[in-house]
Amino acid sequence: MARIITITSGKGGVGKTSISLNLSLALSAEGFKVCLLDADLGLANVSILTGIYPEKNLESVIEGQFSLNEIVIKDYQGIDIIPGSSGIQKITNLTPAQTDILINEFLDFENYDYFIFDTSAGIAPQVVSFCMASHEIILVVTCEPTSLTDAYSMLKVLSKHGYDCPVKIVLNQVKSGKIAKKAYVQLKETVHRFLPIKVEFLGVVISDKNVQIAVISQTPFFLAFPDTIASKCIKSIAEKLIQKADRIGDIPLEFFWNKSLSFLTKYNRSDQSSVLQKNLNPKENFDPKEVLSRIESSLSTLVEEVDDIKQLLENFEFIANKSKKESPEHADSKQYSLDFESWLKNKYK
Repeated sequence: MARIITITSGKGGVGKTSISLNLSLALSAEGFKVCLLDADLGLANVSILTGIYPEKNLESVIEGQFSLNEIVIKDYQGIDIIPGSSGIQKITNLTPAQTDILINEFLDFENYDYFIFDTSAGIAPQVVSFCMASHEIILVVTCEPTSLTDAYSMLKVLSKHGYDCPVKIVLNQVKSGKIAKKAYVQLKETVHRFLPIKVEFLGVVISDKNVQIAVISQTPFFLAFPDTIASKCIKSIAEKLIQKADRIGDIPLEFFWNKSLSFLTKYNRSDQSSVLQKNLNPKENFDPKEVLSRIESSLSTLVEEVDDIKQLLENFEFIANKSKKESPEHADSKQYSLDFESWLKNKYK
């Protein structure tokens, strides 16, 4: 049993992996047993941030070459790390035997208090499957309009598949309190207006020059600069997660994987069905009215999505312009409250 948290983003470059790694370390520092799975679809970002480049990964487990306990990186600064890499790509098309291997490996895996999935950015099937199987999702966003629109797209996909738990939002690389507050409020209002899914604010990570220094040195900033403002933000987010622990039920890891793989199976069947329909003999199945109806439906959906994006861009248009004017070289920690509920109640105007 573990509290499983999937950390994702609508687009790359927003610092998702940095949040995943440093949050794992912050939870460990509070006395919890934490495992981080690098579930990126090819880029081993956790390796880049830690300087650890393992030869074995989840693919070795799927192929039956090694056990899960043999590939896990034990006790990296207090946390365990499972390198995913190409193994994550393979889970889309697992054979029944490989599915059994993967689930059984996690069935026999040791227990953790927290199991963190650091996914790829975007809406690839593997990413969505991890999200749909998790009771907790942290969506990492920046104040850039492109990040906000991509975050909205991710939330729309989750809504489409029936995800019904609130998605936690973390704003990263924050340079201005006013801009960050406005960005979140606009995102929340737009989601509330167009989607059934709910979002709730989890925290903020303020722009901090020490983060980049830590990346270059391949040492997590929570360890390299424990007193820097970004580390304080991560600690605040960890504390908030811990406080909400009584509201979230732990999930057996084998149950999580079973649910995730079941989603992929349904997705693949739907995709194959779509391909078969496209390959039907047009002379035997051509119906002009049906074709026009499909075109009309597709156009309607396209117009709806374009309208959504236009709405978001209109809401966030001022953000990009103001960001250039209000971007200090280094944010002063005294300007920000790490308690977002207070911040969002107009504490900063």
